[in-house]
Amino acid sequence: MKSEFLIIAQQVLEHEQKPMTPQEIVSFAIREKLFSDKRAGKTPDQTMKSKLSVHVRRNGDNSPFVRTAPGKFYLRHLLAPDQKLYLAKPMTKSISSEDVLVFDSKLFSDKKRFQGIKKTWKKIHSTLLKPENCTYINRRHAETIVTHKQLLAYILVTRKGSLLAFKRGNYNRVEDFLKGSECVGFGGHVSKQDWELFSDIDMGLTRCVIRELSEELKLPDADLNRLSSGEGLSCIGVLNDDSSLVGQRHLAFIFEYEVSNDPVWDHPARGEKSITQLRWLGNELSNTPFWRFEYWSQLCLREYCPELVKATPAFHIRRKQPLCSPQVLCIVGAVGSGKSELTKLICEEFGYKEVNTGRIVASLLGIPPVPKTSREIFQGKAWGFIQSKLGPDKLAAAIWDQVNACDTGRILVDGIRQKATLKSLQTLAGQLHIGIIYVHTLPDIAYKFYQEREGKGCSIFDFLKVRNARVESEVEEMIAQADAVLYNWIGLNNYKKTIRKMVRELGWHK
Repeated sequence: MKSEFLIIAQQVLEHEQKPMTPQEIVSFAIREKLFSDKRAGKTPDQTMKSKLSVHVRRNGDNSPFVRTAPGKFYLRHLLAPDQKLYLAKPMTKSISSEDVLVFDSKLFSDKKRFQGIKKTWKKIHSTLLKPENCTYINRRHAETIVTHKQLLAYILVTRKGSLLAFKRGNYNRVEDFLKGSECVGFGGHVSKQDWELFSDIDMGLTRCVIRELSEELKLPDADLNRLSSGEGLSCIGVLNDDSSLVGQRHLAFIFEYEVSNDPVWDHPARGEKSITQLRWLGNELSNTPFWRFEYWSQLCLREYCPELVKATPAFHIRRKQPLCSPQVLCIVGAVGSGKSELTKLICEEFGYKEVNTGRIVASLLGIPPVPKTSREIFQGKAWGFIQSKLGPDKLAAAIWDQVNACDTGRILVDGIRQKATLKSLQTLAGQLHIGIIYVHTLPDIAYKFYQEREGKGCSIFDFLKVRNARVESEVEEMIAQADAVLYNWIGLNNYKKTIRKMVRELGWHK
């Protein structure tokens, strides 16, 4: 099975363990950045449907995929004994893939792992980049395993204090509002073609940098000569990101390349079609909000170019009317995002009364809320409840009962985690507005917030286990329904200032 779409479909279905539509599979894959840079295309939903249909049709019982209903696919080995099959349709060819450099994940043990960027990269570099520690694996296969991490080069191109930025790809959907499509990092996988006689030094990593820059940008001769001699090029850090499925399979060495004085760089030109809107970022982000950059670019901007980033929390109001004195305000966000602080401030300073979804779920389950019930047990039981046929409606009805019992017109619902629950609540509200604020916090910062609450002994994997639990799987998608997004990147004081600023813009008063 060589098709990237099929490999991703298998990966997503294994993770979610439920029948899904091609659109749901693609949405998950884009959210987790499972597609390679140029693979998503303009209509990935249709491509996914075609790939799955053709595989089931051509391979029959030998296909790992089955169709359980019109427009829904699943994995054969996960079928329940009484689950019936539905027939499928054909289309398209498979795509070959390069061999990429990987190392055994055991060499990067849990104790050595970190979330984000380390500037002290030399020890990791010398430990990992040895012939005895690295091998080549077909990229399609590498994306399906967790036993090895793929090595990447991530290159920042600079010019006299300015940083080259661009926009990658042409596929966009509302969920990408969360992840961003603006970039400052060029590069890609270290592959077999990067190997040469003297590559034992770094397993072809430097050659990869030169190749990727030559492919992605139109380099003048002066820069080709500089790069071949190593002039202007330096490794400045290493990036590890365990916050997503794709991040867990990769490790990137960060390079900086200072371009030549060639006037061509006044108007840099792309070498690949997937790169658009090339421009230099000077003393600010050229009117591009920080949140529009993809996560790795945000990490680099915060770490290496703090002067370019107004690194305070920010907000974006998408629809003002539902938030202008809403009857019911819903606060949504992932674990560690800062929902609790937002809820506390709004209730204390603007007269809202909280309806806590977690406590309502605990009551419906007949168990104590977290922390009296461990979070892992609570999440498991909550997932079972919300997956039941009437689960979302029951929860929405219980929330609405508490809303109606409140003696104020300003009510805040904290902690809804499923779109079906929100939809049911909106139905019950009828003509009353339900305003939705989504709190988005970068994974490395959310981990720090979570550590402050749970204790320093909490590892990144403890945090990710909670953040990525099944019951949390739809939270990030709910940004599409948000009337406002609150971006929380640093300290509590700045976060509170931003909340108050947003409230002033909305015209709230106590």
